[in-house]
Amino acid sequence: MSAPQESAADAAIDLPNDPLTTERLGELVGARLQPGDTVALSGTLGAGKTTFVRGLARGLDVDDPDAVSSPTYLLVIEHDGEVPLLHADAYLPAKLEGFLDDGGLEYLFDPAKVVVVEWAELVRNHLPDKVLWIELSVPPELGRRVSMRTQSKGDFPWLADFRTIWAQR
Repeated sequence: MSAPQESAADAAIDLPNDPLTTERLGELVGARLQPGDTVALSGTLGAGKTTFVRGLARGLDVDDPDAVSSPTYLLVIEHDGEVPLLHADAYLPAKLEGFLDDGGLEYLFDPAKVVVVEWAELVRNHLPDKVLWIELSVPPELGRRVSMRTQSKGDFPWLADFRTIWAQR
């Protein structure tokens, strides 16, 4: 008999319609990530995915977080730092899947780097088991809602307390 799987962890944060706040949230997440972590982003066009990644890069202390831009047509952009960031985009899923099938998986999921994939739901079958899923949405009554979840509390233990961390910023 196998051991029971730990329950999932999740957190939802409501933000004003302000890119700097979205970036700050990303920064707090980035400061908690470790080499080998994968973040899967989803959300509609304009929901703030790339803005979030810019903040995440700042939290990781990459060399030039202001250089973060959408990698849609480049597929993957690497940002140097003590813990490098690989920023991938699956908006063109056939193009990214081709890259991954041709050996890109070993490059993209390097255990010494943090990986962020925008439009990750389009390449879900290529992602590792340990993933922090983050959905950015734009509800009509709010600025932004950022929902974070993981399959197991042990994957990203800080997530259970993230609403408190955000409130104390």
